[in-house]
Amino acid sequence: MIDSAAEVRRKLKALAGAKPVGGAFLTATLSTSRLDDWRLSAPSFLHSEFNRRTQEDGTSRSDKRLLQSDLDYVLEVVSYEITPRTQGLALFVDDRGGHSERIELPFRLLNRLVMEPSAYIRPVAHALSLLEPFVIARVSRDESSLLLVDEWGVAQEDDVAGPWLRWSDRETGEVSIKEYFAAARQDELVELHYKEVGATLAKLLEASQARRVVVCAPHEIATNFRRALAQPLAGHVVAEISFDAAASASQMVANARQAVEQARNREMAALAARIKEGLSREGRGVSGFDDVLGALTRHQLQVLLVDRNYRVPGWTCAGCGWAGLSEVETCPTCGGCPAHLDDAVGEIVRLAILQGCQLEVGENIPVLEELGGVAGLLRYS
Repeated sequence: MIDSAAEVRRKLKALAGAKPVGGAFLTATLSTSRLDDWRLSAPSFLHSEFNRRTQEDGTSRSDKRLLQSDLDYVLEVVSYEITPRTQGLALFVDDRGGHSERIELPFRLLNRLVMEPSAYIRPVAHALSLLEPFVIARVSRDESSLLLVDEWGVAQEDDVAGPWLRWSDRETGEVSIKEYFAAARQDELVELHYKEVGATLAKLLEASQARRVVVCAPHEIATNFRRALAQPLAGHVVAEISFDAAASASQMVANARQAVEQARNREMAALAARIKEGLSREGRGVSGFDDVLGALTRHQLQVLLVDRNYRVPGWTCAGCGWAGLSEVETCPTCGGCPAHLDDAVGEIVRLAILQGCQLEVGENIPVLEELGGVAGLLRYS
């Protein structure tokens, strides 16, 4: 069964704080799209990766047996229990500790198998942060609609009829077509309609917690509509797409999602610039793996910004939670035995989710690359 966005976030936070009894979580992310021959390829991939990783890591026979039972659970789920609409599957297993969580998503994930002291939740967290809900305002001079789009598609649609449509009955012919079109073009009625759409939009944003709005309308109508909005509400409008009567609803949503992603990238570039400006001693900016991790350790981080493609190997201590990029024989904090991480940034993402930080993901942002691929804003300077 495909999970709701709220349920996925709840599961991620629980997984972020979970500690394996068996020594390691086995995390598997798989694409289960119809475009992939995944029912044949997934088991082969899982077996191959499991054997490669246990051999390279020098896993003991006893630990390998424990991990093998985790892998058997994953293989069983893949073979029998996938919802047909699911395109991406994430499984987090520690059989000895009683952990066996699954997340089914309506979009594809890269095939990965990870065995580390914590659940590797970064791929799912990234996907959700990149596909946050937004609103499409499909506006005309006398009849409009608002569509709430979440990670799964159109979740809600509200129609807003103009004043003339409410005062007359077009179906019964009480008003002539000529009179109808004449009234529909009266500026004061159009202005009133735009304001009513804006009021409905404000309520929808507040209820859904969506942050961005895309206006779908001819350019002149879109411009006039934006002028009619109060300033705080107008700030939520991040893009405009042209109205195409021949386009399907799914095509409109796809165009709007692309426009939102472009607007979002601009916002992330501005956030990176803001962080860079705040790197002074009295500022709120922090950058680089060590400094960001230090802020998380002190529970100071409010916003985490991560380069989507920045992945660097590192080490972590399951005993005390220490993490670092340099290889060490013993944990510098508690003297324990460190475990290797394929993606040390995943540990930063896990801690940020556990602490309730706002997670943002950027891509191809030069300033973020200058900051070391990971940066953030502190709660206080």
